[in-house]
Amino acid sequence: MFLKNNSHLYSPSFEYNEYDVIKQNNFRYYKIKEKLVPSVTSIIRLSRLNQNDVFSNSQADSFEIGNLMHEILDSYVTNKSINVNDNRNSQIAAKLSKTIIDNIFPIIDKFISSEAIIHEGLKYAGRLDLLAEIDGKLTIIDYKSSFRKKSSFLIDEHFQQLAAYAIAHDKMFDTKIESAKIFVAYKGTYDHEIIEADSELLSKYKLMWAEKLNYYNDVSV
Repeated sequence: MFLKNNSHLYSPSFEYNEYDVIKQNNFRYYKIKEKLVPSVTSIIRLSRLNQNDVFSNSQADSFEIGNLMHEILDSYVTNKSINVNDNRNSQIAAKLSKTIIDNIFPIIDKFISSEAIIHEGLKYAGRLDLLAEIDGKLTIIDYKSSFRKKSSFLIDEHFQQLAAYAIAHDKMFDTKIESAKIFVAYKGTYDHEIIEADSELLSKYKLMWAEKLNYYNDVSV
């Protein structure tokens, strides 16, 4: 594995709790204070007009590759050891991770949190990929792998997810997250891309997230 010691950049500043994740009726919840708190991704998915939760084999492979990529990147950031099987999906995940580590991680000044569960009271919860400091700004980050460029619809959804996490983290720890970024690694070509929402745009995504949360509250009554 290509991982190396990264301790000089990893500076954890907050303490996060772990919570059980429970799936009911294809909806994911976090069990917090004996309450089932809906996940951000499930709330966003609920708002789509046309939902299709039947996965093809290729979609299942993409899901596995994405999860493996997250595990590898988390192990790099936190200097944890992991065992990665030597199969096709693992090899792809390792290459995608290396693309991000070699080409995108160098812009990061400090890694602060990795794969941390956050929640906004009992309203919603989720697991952020990465919280980091970039150019002096506290930045929330999402990792994505893809064969092709993301549609504007999906990019909006990804940033609404990050906006929800930013709101929750700021309330939990009295932080001020000023920026959101999506780190994309492309399968096949192993090219990379950074998609950014500055403070002003992030504020707009927070409003869009509020609409999604209100919709969920309306239909779940």
